[in-house]
Amino acid sequence: MITKIKVGGSSLSSDFHISPGQNLYTGIKPFEEEFGSANSLENDLLNLASGIYASDLAVRRDEREHYVRNIELTVDVINYHAFERIREKLEYALFVVSRDNWTLKFTPLKGDSVSNLEWGNKEGAVLLFSGGIDSMCAAADFLERNIPLVLVSHNTQGNKIIDECQENVHSLLVSYYKKNIKHIHLKVFGRKHGEYDFPEERENTQRTRSFLFLSLAALVTRRFGYNKVLFMAENGQFAIHLPLNQARVGPFSTHTADPEFVELMQDILRTLLSNPDFQIFNPYLYKTKAEVFAILPKKLQKEVYVSASCWMISRIPGNKHCGYCIPCITRRIALEYNDINLNEYAHDIFRMDIESLNEDDDKKRNLVDYLEFVSKFKKVTNINKNELMMEFPELYNSALDRDSALKLYERVAKQSFHVLKKYPQIQKIIG
Repeated sequence: MITKIKVGGSSLSSDFHISPGQNLYTGIKPFEEEFGSANSLENDLLNLASGIYASDLAVRRDEREHYVRNIELTVDVINYHAFERIREKLEYALFVVSRDNWTLKFTPLKGDSVSNLEWGNKEGAVLLFSGGIDSMCAAADFLERNIPLVLVSHNTQGNKIIDECQENVHSLLVSYYKKNIKHIHLKVFGRKHGEYDFPEERENTQRTRSFLFLSLAALVTRRFGYNKVLFMAENGQFAIHLPLNQARVGPFSTHTADPEFVELMQDILRTLLSNPDFQIFNPYLYKTKAEVFAILPKKLQKEVYVSASCWMISRIPGNKHCGYCIPCITRRIALEYNDINLNEYAHDIFRMDIESLNEDDDKKRNLVDYLEFVSKFKKVTNINKNELMMEFPELYNSALDRDSALKLYERVAKQSFHVLKKYPQIQKIIG
């Protein structure tokens, strides 16, 4: 089944109508408050990126074999020819990042199109700033090297806990480095407004969020006069993000910082924003989360509790991390490998009798799946390399250095077992 969505002035024959300024908050207001009036291309891109994100939220996934969605999105734009040039590549990028089938159509509007965008020549870093460990470490790394830095955050309406985490990490960095660090916070969300509806029950996977995030940050990069580079800091475990097992392949495994998607976005934004030198760079592509965390000065490591890695944090009493999702497991291993132990988990699964839980309990399923996964990478040799490549075809990715990726996961395994060896309940599972 195809869900037809219209972003713009009229609903046409769509199943769902998204109207910027009505049931779609595109981020244009805080953008213009910071930079002045947006030109038509900036406005078009904000409408497109926020429209894709809102569509992602509005169309719920079904279960199992019906998990993949088919979305036909029609967007009103002034710069029609500019968007037509990137349409096919954009459809493929959205497939890579979401594993859904997207068909994009653009409807031309009257207005003054932008033929060329001027870029500045200043050196500096614009960093996607989520409030998690990786972006906190990257920010500290730039500040240690005295590189001019702008942090760009995105969040939805009402998610106060993530807002607070981002602000707390920012304040911590300002206090530690004694510097005024620019933080641009752009909110984008869908909402019910007057006669314009928006679903109460929303899809929570948010796979296209990184398309929105990168689009927002690219516009900020140009407006600050920086010449070409946007930084997306994501440790290799989650950037490459091999599925833990075959049950998590495809839509069940996130691809938000997939190197292929990042390359596609770089090409799309180079064309759209008239800058052939534009780069999106992930400095941590071949680093484990523990190695990324080790970049932080020791004093800041002890304050890492202000950051957030768990998507459920706003739903848990006391705003704790759940303790059993894969991001929580990898976060805890990264911290404890660096001798930081925090009481921040609602469920301490490392000390729990996991074997007594039901097979379909997520606490048991996630931990067992993780242990089985890292066991496969205990030792990467020339003998088993081909076997691993066959088991994880995701490694056949032109945007990856395969040997570096395999060595990365070997270190993930080593660091994981180094931490987990001190927990008797986990040793009972490992055997």
